[in-house]
Amino acid sequence: MRNWLYGLLFVFVVSACGNKSDSMTNEEKIAGKEEKTWKAQKETDASGDKDKLTRNEKRQTITFWRNGNVKMGDGNEMLSGQWKLEGNNLALVFTGSDVSENFTLVELEDDEMKLRAGDGSELTMKPD
Repeated sequence: MRNWLYGLLFVFVVSACGNKSDSMTNEEKIAGKEEKTWKAQKETDASGDKDKLTRNEKRQTITFWRNGNVKMGDGNEMLSGQWKLEGNNLALVFTGSDVSENFTLVELEDDEMKLRAGDGSELTMKPD
């Protein structure tokens, strides 16, 4: 279960281009006006080598709400909790479990996000 959590959370890749996202807050880029669902697109290991997403990882989504709620899973198994962005640190704390995740936000745009896990692996995500 922990592997798919890392796989899903390593997904936020954002490129800086001069568009409407320049005037958006990072929270709005992540969660939209009310909520936004993201899906993993690619993953790299700590050395930068491509790590193929599993079939399960490809089905997983993560939804962020502007009120700080978060839900992550594949439809069959879902985790809910809270998210918080402080600087470039994204923390996810899941209710009723010992699972919490902390990521470095490497890149963030309205249509792409890249997250780095503590082990150096990175996950690129796009809105679902």
